[in-house]
Amino acid sequence: MKTLSKQAFILGLLYLCFFSYLLVSGSHLPDCVATHFNGSGQPNGWMNRSTYLLFTAVFGFAFPLFLVAICFIGRFLPGRYYNIPRRDYWLAPERRSETFSYLLSHSLCFACLAVCFVIGIHFLIIQANSLTPAHLSTPMILGLVGCFLAGIVVWVVSMVRHFHSEIA
Repeated sequence: MKTLSKQAFILGLLYLCFFSYLLVSGSHLPDCVATHFNGSGQPNGWMNRSTYLLFTAVFGFAFPLFLVAICFIGRFLPGRYYNIPRRDYWLAPERRSETFSYLLSHSLCFACLAVCFVIGIHFLIIQANSLTPAHLSTPMILGLVGCFLAGIVVWVVSMVRHFHSEIA
């Protein structure tokens, strides 16, 4: 339970940073914000500033919590809906609570990663719109997406390793 509290606290801090950054940085955006870019970084989609900030706030809040909600709700589903190694072992009545605590804890880690990703996207949108004409840095967006994907790989591998671990 301490791990869950720590991860929830870190997620809360990241949300605080995200919403503070969104609030402070919103005034640095033009009235018409370039929000979508083609493969060479040229804008091909725009939103007005207030719509962009509202969309980013809602997306930045909901996207990270989507998997957390699924993992939380999942504890109420019958075991037959789970496709995990040694399902009978991990979902046995004496381990079920521990298994779902692990999944919830693991989903909070993903949520932290996702909030950082959304912060990075917002940062790159601000940078792109500070240029005249607006231009998204391809190396920066590829670097951000690459880091996010690498984080997902680490996240998935650690979960798979956990469920394949030797029975204690």
